Amino acid sequence: MQLDYLEQYILQRKEAFEEGTPPPQLWGEINQKLDEHKNRRQFWLRIGKIAATVCILLCCGALVGSYLTRHRMNRLTALEKIAPEYAALEKQYQQQIDQKYELLTSYRPGSSVEADLAQLDAVMEELRQELLIAPKGQEKRIVESLLNNYRAKVAILERVLDRIDAGEPKTVKEAKQGDGYSI
Repeated sequence: MQLDYLEQYILQRKEAFEEGTPPPQLWGEINQKLDEHKNRRQFWLRIGKIAATVCILLCCGALVGSYLTRHRMNRLTALEKIAPEYAALEKQYQQQIDQKYELLTSYRPGSSVEADLAQLDAVMEELRQELLIAPKGQEKRIVESLLNNYRAKVAILERVLDRIDAGEPKTVKEAKQGDGYSI
């Protein structure tokens, strides 16, 4: 067997290769450069993880928003098909409720009326779901129940606002700082 030139060279000078050790200062410099490289790599890895997390959250938010918008539009479209007059009345009542609720919160933020309104909202959502699957002929009764719930919300807000106005010798600013009102 013939050894190639490099192997012969290494075998002849084997002792020279095994004798020398690099100075400790050289090892220190090598370790320092490796640590710098490692720190730089970890920094970019963290930045990459943060960027990936932000992208995932944005995508999830966009998907959920798209789904909810599409679901709401489908529900409104279905309600308009079932009872076209309902859509216009619902919009009108919702505007009244928003105005009165805004006025109420300007008098007294964090009102206890919110629990009553939330309960009515839950009932209204049940009625909307029922309306989507209701048999023919039952839609009118359900729509009437929905409109009655809107009327009840408006009446509750009006009653609370009337009581606040009737019993309020104070200014709005004092009312915000003072005691709460009972319904």
